[in-house]
Amino acid sequence: MIRSVAVIGVGAMGAPMAMNIRKAGFDLTVCDRSEAARAPFAALGVRCVTRAADCAGCDAVIVLVATPEQARAVVLGEGGLREGLDGRTPMLVVMGTLAPETMRALAQELEPTGVPVVDAPVSGGAVKARDGSLAIIMGGREEDCAALRPLMAAMGSAIFHCGPLGAGQATKIVNNLVGITTLMVAAEAYRIAGANGIRLPDAIPVFEAGTGRNFFTSQAKDAPEAYGTWTATRADFDSLQAILRKDIDLALTIGEASGPLPFTRALRVVLDGVDDETFQTWRAVASAPRQS
Repeated sequence: MIRSVAVIGVGAMGAPMAMNIRKAGFDLTVCDRSEAARAPFAALGVRCVTRAADCAGCDAVIVLVATPEQARAVVLGEGGLREGLDGRTPMLVVMGTLAPETMRALAQELEPTGVPVVDAPVSGGAVKARDGSLAIIMGGREEDCAALRPLMAAMGSAIFHCGPLGAGQATKIVNNLVGITTLMVAAEAYRIAGANGIRLPDAIPVFEAGTGRNFFTSQAKDAPEAYGTWTATRADFDSLQAILRKDIDLALTIGEASGPLPFTRALRVVLDGVDDETFQTWRAVASAPRQS
C-alpha cells in the first residue's frame, strides 16, 4: 500500500498536484532546487529536499520534469534517485510527458535495482491540476497501475491504463497534438468572437452543443482561466510555448513511420513564429467575462 509519496518538480503542474496529494492524506515529500517552489510546502510543514536521492525512502516517487535530460538526471544522475536506493524499491511514476522510448530506457537502467516503473502523464492543464480533475494516462504492468490508483485519484478524476510501459506516453502525445492545435486556434476564435460583440458566457453553450466543442467549452470560465494562468507573466507564456514545441517534436518523432504529416509539421512551424501578437490574443481571452 502506498502511504508516502515524493514529488520531484513542483512547478506550475507539480505544485497543485502535490498539494492535492497532501490533502488526500499521503505523507508528502517535495523535491525541487528552487527555494521559491519549495516555500509553500515548507510553510505547511511538508518535508522538502533538493536531491532526488533523498526521496528514495518513499513508497512512490513522482517525477514531474519537462525534458528527457531532466528525467535522466533526477533518476540516474549525481544525487539522483538511483543513488539513494540502497536496496529500497519505491515505485517510480513519471508524470511529465516524455517519449515512450525514454521510458523504456529508464526502466532498463533501473531493472537491476528492482524499482517498478510506470508512465502516467496527465492532461487538463494547471486549472484541472488545481481542482484535482486531471486525466491521468498510465502505461505499465497492470498490477503496478492498480496499486497506484488510490494515489492517482488524489490528482485526477479520469484514470486510464493504456497498455505496457510507454503506452501512456504515446497516448498522451497523440492527445497533445489535438489539444495544442485546439488551444492555439481557440484563442484566436474567441478573440474574433469578442471583437464581434459576442460574450463567451453566451457563446460557450453554443460551442459545447455544436461542432466547436473542445476542452474549453465545458464551462464559460475555463478558457479565460486557462489563458490567464498561461499569461500571468511573459515568462510563463514563453515557458509554455517551449513545452508545446517539445510536445509537437515528440509527436513528429513517434510519427516518423506514419507518413508525411503536413499539418503537424505546419503547426510546428507556427509555434516557432509565436510572438507578442499571440501573447496579446491570449491576454484578451483571459480578460473576457466568465459569467453571464
